Amino acid sequence: MQKKYDQGNTRKKSQPCSNRKSPFWLLCVLSGTLVSVIISLVILVLMHTKDRSKRSDGSASTISTLKSTVNSQNTTNAGITFRKIPVNELSPEMVQVVLLDKGFFDSGRNSSGPGFIHEFEILNSGKVVHDRACGLTWQQSGSQENMTFQEAKRYIMKLNNNRFADSGDWRLPTLEESMSLMEPTKKNGNLHISPLFNQSQRSIWTSDSRRSSLPWVIWFDSGYCDYVYNDSNVRHHVRAVR
Repeated sequence: MQKKYDQGNTRKKSQPCSNRKSPFWLLCVLSGTLVSVIISLVILVLMHTKDRSKRSDGSASTISTLKSTVNSQNTTNAGITFRKIPVNELSPEMVQVVLLDKGFFDSGRNSSGPGFIHEFEILNSGKVVHDRACGLTWQQSGSQENMTFQEAKRYIMKLNNNRFADSGDWRLPTLEESMSLMEPTKKNGNLHISPLFNQSQRSIWTSDSRRSSLPWVIWFDSGYCDYVYNDSNVRHHVRAVR
């Protein structure tokens, strides 16, 4: 009987966590809870790391897509490419890609940009400035007055109807083309543009839009680009290109 008693007593001592009266019971419960918490934390850390990796891959893919979008349908000359087809949903992210990719100066978005290196020449009795570096030909001056976006379109039509500088294919420049004129320092009075150009056009319309009612505008006086509301109270100059 003594032997059986000892065996039973041994079994009770070997299972302290099953006896709520045991001083070890609470410690066992806390230990089990702590293990569960640690496992949960490890799972959360692993999931967060995986999610960050996916976002990183997604960002790289987005930048690649943006470059493909903004650099399609270009004007090419001597290896230099500028987009000439307007984009109706040109986002600030797309503009940022263009500025960095082309090295264009923008006082807000790319203040360290070196700007584009031109090879300007004056043609057609001073009416136009041709850039041999990229093949674009610009109005030396542009519109003499500020005008709305709709008026800017009519101004372009008038240039072509009158065959300004013996040409009938003038158009509003894209943001990419316009920003190629932006100089990193003020060279023309208080303007970030070559002194070969007239000083009256301190800001110009582009053919690109953030959305249908938000055209992009270039400010040569402040050295940056941004989109604006298209209404009768917003007026800028035109510098046509071909």
